[in-house]
Amino acid sequence: MLLLPELGAGTGVDWSPVEADLGVALPGDYKLFIDAYGVGMVDDHLTVCGPGAAEDWADLAKHNAYAHECVRPEFAGPEDCSGSRRLGDASRWASNRADVPAWFEPGDDLISWGHTGNGDFLFWHVKPGITPNEWPVVLKERGPYWECYQAGFCASLAGLLTGDIQSEYLSRWFGGPHSYVF
Repeated sequence: MLLLPELGAGTGVDWSPVEADLGVALPGDYKLFIDAYGVGMVDDHLTVCGPGAAEDWADLAKHNAYAHECVRPEFAGPEDCSGSRRLGDASRWASNRADVPAWFEPGDDLISWGHTGNGDFLFWHVKPGITPNEWPVVLKERGPYWECYQAGFCASLAGLLTGDIQSEYLSRWFGGPHSYVF
């Protein structure tokens, strides 16, 4: 189990600007983690982004915008993949929905909180009517494959590190001993 300090015990991130930019409140366990540890890299492979990071690739809002650019063609096709609309705008999806994951419904969205050195993205699956603390984590590997972990930020990260969650793509990178550095 991943233990987290009380909110406010660490870096004291101001969450208002990034939450306003993303249009949603972020999960509490993620905010506690970032407040305590800041942005960093797990086992020299998985970057956990945070608000206001000095590097664009580690800044939550900037990385999320980039991740959306990368996955938008799967939702709208290459002809209609520009813009800042939500991924869950089904009116923009390719007519056959062939590349939209079956678990992704109209009105859903994705927020990318991390990425790997291989170009994989980790997202929260934002579902209408579901609180941020209940958003499941999904992995989008560099190709067409998606993995859904039916757990939130800390439970998914801890599960991947302990082996309780087996990923076809990430598990081989997390053998331990584990580190978190930036």
